[in-house]
Amino acid sequence: MVQLLISAMLGLLLSTAVLSTVIAAISSHRLRHVTETVQENIALAEYFIAKDMSAIGFKSCFEKSPLLINNLSKGPIGSQFEVFLSPLVTKNTYKKSDSVVFTTVANAGSELEGDMATVHAQLDLVSSDQIKKGQEVFITNCDRADLFKVTDISRNRLSHDYSANSDANLSLSYPQGSLVYPLSLIYYKIARGASGQSGLFRKVDGKQYQELIPNVAQFRVELGVYNTQDKTLKYASTAEKLVNIDVVSVRIYLLLSSATPVLSEKMGFKSFTGDIVKAKDLRFYKAFSIVIALRNADYLYNIEHSDVTGKPLAS
Repeated sequence: MVQLLISAMLGLLLSTAVLSTVIAAISSHRLRHVTETVQENIALAEYFIAKDMSAIGFKSCFEKSPLLINNLSKGPIGSQFEVFLSPLVTKNTYKKSDSVVFTTVANAGSELEGDMATVHAQLDLVSSDQIKKGQEVFITNCDRADLFKVTDISRNRLSHDYSANSDANLSLSYPQGSLVYPLSLIYYKIARGASGQSGLFRKVDGKQYQELIPNVAQFRVELGVYNTQDKTLKYASTAEKLVNIDVVSVRIYLLLSSATPVLSEKMGFKSFTGDIVKAKDLRFYKAFSIVIALRNADYLYNIEHSDVTGKPLAS
């Protein structure tokens, strides 16, 4: 009987050790799978955000921006012309995150095939494959520019009638080689996703919001503004009430998490302020930030990097 009891006890201890090893292996596998999924979502977010935001404020000419931008369009971009010039960042009550809307170059541009005869003449392009009827476009010769809505396309010939614009006349007769770019209005925000958890949502022009990245707990947008007086680059949550500035970059902060609890104890993560914050649940969290330099920001050509600092700027 004693031998049987000892054998049973040894068997129980061995089973417990094996079971513990199996449970630990399963937990390790789950955690590895979760971290890989979060890392994949980070890479996807970086791709879309950098692709969308790098062309903010792009005026098609890297060396200089047009001195005069004539807004004719009655469309969404023309109606929110300040968004064309700079991103508009607003506070979102949901999850205390940010929302941002901005205008970006949608596709590759095209050149005028010949000189315009008059300011109200149609535009003959080398190719119009990237431009659609009803789309808002930007034309420039690098000195002056016009923003208008395309009312018709026929064999690479664009019309800009009164029906969609405040005036059928452009500000000048553009010469051959002038550049025409299609524009899009893009929105980002945090909202409740299909799984019930918050996610990062994206909307292009008048389409519906679509969930781009699931399980995003926080979304923060800061504008890198260049102060022309003290020649410093600083980041602010909004450019409102700031004078003598140029928006030259955008800094994005995202906090992603696992879909379900996977940890045995609550973890700590770094917030957008740089502080270590303890999570409120047992999900895995990963915070990251990216800085997107705007493609034709003046500082890329005119500011020496030794004069630039990255100190926080109160909004």
